Amino acid sequence: MVQKKIGKMMGSNRLKQAYKYCKKLTIEADSNFSLGFRFLPKHKRDAIYALYAFNRRVDDFVDEEFNLLKKQHLIEKWDYYLEQCYNGETNNHPILIAFYDAVRRFNIPQKPFKDAILGFKMDLDINRYNTFEELKVYCKRVAGTISVMSLNVFGHLDDKAYEYGDDLSMALQLTNIIRDVGKDIEKNRIYIPLEEIKMFNYSEEELLSRKINGNFIELMKFQVQRAKSYFEKAQNLIPLLKKDARFTTLLIAGVYLKVLEQVEKNNYDVFNKLAKVSRAQKIGLTVKLKIKPKLFLFFE
Repeated sequence: MVQKKIGKMMGSNRLKQAYKYCKKLTIEADSNFSLGFRFLPKHKRDAIYALYAFNRRVDDFVDEEFNLLKKQHLIEKWDYYLEQCYNGETNNHPILIAFYDAVRRFNIPQKPFKDAILGFKMDLDINRYNTFEELKVYCKRVAGTISVMSLNVFGHLDDKAYEYGDDLSMALQLTNIIRDVGKDIEKNRIYIPLEEIKMFNYSEEELLSRKINGNFIELMKFQVQRAKSYFEKAQNLIPLLKKDARFTTLLIAGVYLKVLEQVEKNNYDVFNKLAKVSRAQKIGLTVKLKIKPKLFLFFE
């Protein structure tokens, strides 16, 4: 597409339509984030939709049915678009129009987006992690960076929020990994550290063959408890946020904790049963947290 100066394109109607496009993409993605986003004030909600849409677009290239070179090309292309946005130029894509406005409006630095792209690229080259320390690098890139972006939009009262935001992003990403074990092995990806699989006397071969036994259940219990430990630390984030973003963050964390609860109810069968929180459960959780807005209720 022909590059144009952003100032010539940012008519109010075009910008409004761009934000609508990002909102539609976010809702259609059926993400566990989208419910929480709805409780943000409009200016923050619009910005979060734009940031989510940008990251989602790039992340989706990893799983598209393209060959490796095509995937690399598309990710590099959007990395270039990112550079252009921060240089004051963009093209007519609605995600980029909304994205530019959001990062300018909330003064969001470029680095977390660059780091996220590095994380998405890791999925093109790496399909096993030997240790948890190796996995943490991936999680910090694809999820920790989202926390940094979000905190710029949500607003915070103390820079300590970045530390606890990192805990929350780790908790969310580890929950995704636990939930998606069955889906990921279909793509020959194993995110559970191989060292830990071995530690529980289980094996990579058994995992790929979807074998559920006592060792596997103990391995998954360990993964769930670690994710919960990050949620516990992340409770400290809520009071450090601006008031109009606290419930959104609380609800997102609560939905993901419900996913872990569903994994436990499914007796850790992540091969045949996708741990999903129903619409009714989300509504019930929303009401419950409105009455008692504290994440620690999940640990009582």
